[in-house]
Amino acid sequence: MIKAKFGDSLRSKTKTAQVNEALCKILCHNICCLIQSMFELDIKPVFWTKAA
Repeated sequence: MIKAKFGDSLRSKTKTAQVNEALCKILCHNICCLIQSMFELDIKPVFWTKAA
């Protein structure tokens, strides 16, 4: 799913940058899945407010 959404190659040259880029793609994929599930299941997010 990640390859289909964000492409199958990494653009970074160094190994450390490639690992960071791959982890960022995974994070973005997880956020996209969360947002999609929120809309499909009609879940409303609850944001906590700062206590006075």
